[in-house]
Amino acid sequence: MIDIGIEAQKFMLVFFRVVSVLWLVPLFSSRYVSVVFKASLSLLIAFLLYGSVNIAADILKDPFSFTLLVARELFIGITISFIVKIIFSSVAIAGDIISLQTGFSFARFMDPFTMTQVSVIEQIKNLLAIMIFFAIDAHYIVFQAIAVSFKTLPIGAATFKEPLLNYIINATTRVFSLGFKIGAPIIVTLFLVELAFGMLSRMIPQINIFIEGVPIKILITMILLTVSLSFIAPVVAGLFKGMDTDFMKVMRLMV
Repeated sequence: MIDIGIEAQKFMLVFFRVVSVLWLVPLFSSRYVSVVFKASLSLLIAFLLYGSVNIAADILKDPFSFTLLVARELFIGITISFIVKIIFSSVAIAGDIISLQTGFSFARFMDPFTMTQVSVIEQIKNLLAIMIFFAIDAHYIVFQAIAVSFKTLPIGAATFKEPLLNYIINATTRVFSLGFKIGAPIIVTLFLVELAFGMLSRMIPQINIFIEGVPIKILITMILLTVSLSFIAPVVAGLFKGMDTDFMKVMRLMV
């Protein structure tokens, strides 16, 4: 005989893991995506995965145990979405560094997706990352990771050890190295331009480098941004395609 209470708790645990992933993945976490849509999509995915999830009835003995399981499922979902967030943050950092070099960091506006102040270059990079994310079907990798997580990490079986914390810390430090890698063509070129302007100011002190250099750096940035897309897009796409490896590595650390 089917215990309705046990089955309802099982579905809720599946739902909490799914919703914690989708709620924090960029674009899905945007305020422009309605709460109704995000909740409905999470319910649909949870319903599709519900039949393939096994859970021991004895771990749902009391409300306290259920609350601990909910917290654990939320943490698992947040950890999975954290992998995706790292890539988007790396792209944003690349755009922020370029904006700082060109002077665009002084002109910021409100990003409707994140509701934060961003520069023009940073917003261009963010939109490029979102387009690549959906163009290469990287969202399917996220959905697949959610499905695989219930086989690799059954409900109530995940453990949180020191290696997982070390991996999260190391992954966070990768944000800056990936940001420099993504923006390397423009960052290095602008550094050489700054070096050339510094040498020119020493040779010809009468030239106001600050005033004369800003439009030149902006022109060079726009040209390089167009030319370097053929390099940046494959790098970002490769990072998104490699998410499945990172997902599996995180899941193995929680076993």
